[in-house]
Amino acid sequence: MKFVGFDNFINFFKMDGARGALKNTLIYAVLAAVFKNVVGLALALALNSGLKTQKLLRTCILSTTMISLVISGYTWTYLYHPEYGVGYLIEKYTGISFLNQDWLGNPNLALYAVLVVSIWQIAGKYMVIYLAGLQTVPKDLYEAGDIDGASGFSKFKYITAPLIIPSFTVGILNAIIQGLKVFDEIYSMTRGGPGFASETLTTLMYSQTFFYSGKAGFGSAISVILFGIVLVVSLLISSYLRKKEDAVYQ
Repeated sequence: MKFVGFDNFINFFKMDGARGALKNTLIYAVLAAVFKNVVGLALALALNSGLKTQKLLRTCILSTTMISLVISGYTWTYLYHPEYGVGYLIEKYTGISFLNQDWLGNPNLALYAVLVVSIWQIAGKYMVIYLAGLQTVPKDLYEAGDIDGASGFSKFKYITAPLIIPSFTVGILNAIIQGLKVFDEIYSMTRGGPGFASETLTTLMYSQTFFYSGKAGFGSAISVILFGIVLVVSLLISSYLRKKEDAVYQ
């Protein structure tokens, strides 16, 4: 073995594919954090409104989180297929053709197609996080808002949102971290393709470590860089949201 010092880290930033992987990772993490939390919060608000079927709906929504990410990825690969997937069936029976595309084979759509699957599968987890937060909001505050003539949006903005900031902290941090180290969905659906359109740091690390002889050190350097990114981003977001929590509860 030969000690190479910081050469692997330097070579990472010189590698064209690494820049694309870093860009895809950040895009995926940001979009995942936004949409997973928005969908989870929307589902929580709907189920917290007193629906008669809320127990059944909770079970149905949570059931997707129990599916293996790899199995889910392979299943959705078939559903996305342009020759026999859902889009093909919709076009065949309704004539609507825009949904019948090669979602995973199009470099402009592949990353976002994988993101949709991730949101579908894990939104139930974030729903539970926000449901727990909503249960802690005192009902008398909503009653006071009704007396003052506050609209539904005003009650959410001035009562619900400030009081469930701890849930936002947990949900956003979790989604960011999971988004930065996403692997299973992308590898099972696109393997980083087409080309390098959906390559992320984790898939790049995997390919460099296991598919290229003598590249284990380079793969390890990528893992260290990814750890640093996760650590810095998590600390910044956590610090910001904690300040928001303190401002609310002071």
